Amino acid sequence: MKDAPPTSGRGFRLWLHRLCVRVFFDRVTVIHPENIPKSGPVLLLALHRNGAVDGFVYHTIVPESVFMVSTQLRKNWFARLFFSGIEVTRDKDRNGGTADNSDAVDECAAHLRAGGKLFIFPEGTSSLGPRHLPFKSGAARLIDAMLESGGPMPAIVPVGIHYECGWAFRSQVEVVFGAPLSLDFAGTTRRRLVEIKQRINNALEAVGANFESDSIQQTAELLAYGRTLGTGKSFFSGLKRFERGLPPAVFAAWGELRPALNARGLLRHQGVPLFPVRSPWLYGLATAIFPAPVIAAALLNAPPLGLAVWAGAKFADAPNVIALWRILVGIPALVLWWFLLTLAAVVAGKLEWLLGGIFISIVGLLLSRRAVKVTIAFFNAVQFPALRKRMLAFYRLLNQDSFDDPAL
Repeated sequence: MKDAPPTSGRGFRLWLHRLCVRVFFDRVTVIHPENIPKSGPVLLLALHRNGAVDGFVYHTIVPESVFMVSTQLRKNWFARLFFSGIEVTRDKDRNGGTADNSDAVDECAAHLRAGGKLFIFPEGTSSLGPRHLPFKSGAARLIDAMLESGGPMPAIVPVGIHYECGWAFRSQVEVVFGAPLSLDFAGTTRRRLVEIKQRINNALEAVGANFESDSIQQTAELLAYGRTLGTGKSFFSGLKRFERGLPPAVFAAWGELRPALNARGLLRHQGVPLFPVRSPWLYGLATAIFPAPVIAAALLNAPPLGLAVWAGAKFADAPNVIALWRILVGIPALVLWWFLLTLAAVVAGKLEWLLGGIFISIVGLLLSRRAVKVTIAFFNAVQFPALRKRMLAFYRLLNQDSFDDPAL
């Protein structure tokens, strides 16, 4: 049995998840939010990429939702501050045998029949690798059981999540809501379950991006990010375009350009060598202005920042949990740090210092991504002016309309 119903502490956790997401990520973009019905029950089948951080992001977008979560995420009081939901035991978390989650499945069905929204991760665990992990059958069995029992069915919406760089502080995230699955089935119950599994697989692959290898994924992510520079285009649309392979012109140009990108001293942001897309001297002016408040904010918040970096290096055993450990340690440390600063300001009668510190911290946080990008771009333009022309030509090639998928 759970320690508390799924709704217990919902307001606090929503606030906490919003704080985590707003501090750690620069922006969360939602693609096709119109695919979420405005009323009625909704079963959201979500890809799982970046550990429990995925749940934080999803929760901020669909705040009324409840999650099916592993019992491993609620083993102690600290974990229960961050995680709640309908608990299931994964087979890999048992010493042997198969986990019996029939009560949890019944609770999920009851929540949906009551008109709720429910998130399920069909992969069961997360990975930032080139392909989705094998989908478990639990979601398909839940849908099949609800169809068998009759009554109103929830809308079933596939959800994908894509990180420019999953572990990077102030990176960007895109969440994609696919079209609801059709529930029009024919044939026997056994055949229906097979068809449900196939439709789930197809729907999740449509909102995800799958590649043959880590190296191909890395190239696709670099080019998809480069395609967004100065254009506002979607990172996800670039991934889906390059999922089908590089267009011949891009493949040839990338092959010619890659040796030059090994130049010693060339700086990169999330793996991409940046160059000014407008006058380099405008970037030089921004470089003279932007870093100052960012550095001041970093110095002012050095203890929680340092603890977050240490936690990611100390506890993360794979790339897909680096961000989680940085958040689990860094955010509570940040809250405690500002509680102590507030207490000190009140005791010293220096509330104006506190307000100034808050202002500097917010400005520094908001400018941090832009400050890093303009500084890198300006440095590269000064050090490698000839390479800048080649990179800008390559960026233009990436953004040719003929390479875009109109469906995205």
